[in-house]
Amino acid sequence: MTDAIGKVVADIQRGKLAGVYLLVGDEFLAREGAQLIVDALVPKAHQPLSVEAVGDDDAATVPGRLRMVPLFGGVKVVIVHDTKALASKQNLGELFRRSRDAWKEGDEPRAIRLLLQATGAAGRDRAFLERAARGDLPEAVWREVFSFDPTEESERWLRETVGRLVAEGKEVSDAAGTATARIYEDLVKQQIPAGAVLIFTAEAVDQRRALFKRISESGVVVDCGVRTGKLGETQMKPEMARARIEDAVGRAGKRIDDDAVTAIVERTGFSVRALDSELEKILLYVGSRTEIRRADVLDVLSNSHEASIFDLTNALEGRDAAGALQALRALTVQREAAQATLGMVASTLRGLILARAVLDRRLDGQLDARVPYGTFQARVLPRLAADSESDDGSVAKIRGMHPFRAFNLLKAASRFTQAELVQGLEAVHAADLALKTTGQPEGLILETLAVTLCGGEAHTS
Repeated sequence: MTDAIGKVVADIQRGKLAGVYLLVGDEFLAREGAQLIVDALVPKAHQPLSVEAVGDDDAATVPGRLRMVPLFGGVKVVIVHDTKALASKQNLGELFRRSRDAWKEGDEPRAIRLLLQATGAAGRDRAFLERAARGDLPEAVWREVFSFDPTEESERWLRETVGRLVAEGKEVSDAAGTATARIYEDLVKQQIPAGAVLIFTAEAVDQRRALFKRISESGVVVDCGVRTGKLGETQMKPEMARARIEDAVGRAGKRIDDDAVTAIVERTGFSVRALDSELEKILLYVGSRTEIRRADVLDVLSNSHEASIFDLTNALEGRDAAGALQALRALTVQREAAQATLGMVASTLRGLILARAVLDRRLDGQLDARVPYGTFQARVLPRLAADSESDDGSVAKIRGMHPFRAFNLLKAASRFTQAELVQGLEAVHAADLALKTTGQPEGLILETLAVTLCGGEAHTS
């Protein structure tokens, strides 16, 4: 239970009830929180007759459902999960990113649902979906609709997800849930009937919408977010992920070392649902043993797609040729497209070039890898916060990252010279050309590239 949900539950137990609750953020955490609120409002035995869960398609029936008196008395609760009534063109980028993350996690139904919500919020129609399914979106349209670059991975997400929903004949929802939002807004404005509670969950909201403002004024908004909120940030807040891991391990009567916790966070930190699923696998793997070690985590998670991607980028950043080759072979077994893998390599190099520029311009060309993360936050980050007319945008981008990611990226960049990184990008371009024109085995091209990038003069880190 998060602190925010715990406070709401404690208020209910003291008799302080609101007519409407909105839980915003991670889908799994929001649903979990909604159930905890329901448990505090209605005894378990009465919930089948006193609690109803509906979707936006049933929005018009919600006022009537709230007025129905439960057979056994007590509180009547209506839950609207995953409402689109709070989405808008201003927050559709977050919805698209969440759809892509759900696709990465293998949660296809959620990826489709979020993509449909975002497409409606963007004011796009079925013709847009059909073009996307064919891979026929001009780059200008892509950049107008999406908040991230058209990488091989992103294009694959869009083609696969849109292709599935087009094949199933799904239609784009009412743009931004305008009509649905009006129903809910009128309901909240007129006040929820006495003895009734309305609960909404939503993955992303536009706080400027009238409905959000009305809920904030007359009800309770609960933040179930697990990310930093910074543009492009996809991982959970490390401290939140760590707390959830330690809680789950403790409840199982086991201990976990810090290296094992770090390995789990790095490989499964996209959502609470993914984190909990992988934790369950790890706990089953260790069985009756009381201690969970990093080796256990790697045994369980290293065969996953996301783990192999992380292992590749981590090995490249660490100039670990053997690790990079192992990760590449794992991706090959998982049938990852060579061009998609090359895109990941190029993205890793661009990040390192960015960090190397910051090291050279603002940190005297180096970052001592022995510096603990806490010291980095206290002493190094303030040096980046100082304004500088000479900044070409590199420092601002590093500062815009989660501090933990910036810390690791700067450490990794210290292992390379800027010249080596630029030469690395040239090697990526050469590999791209080779993949398209030479007919050489794709695995050989990528493995040769990995050895090239990890080679050269070793740098102390």
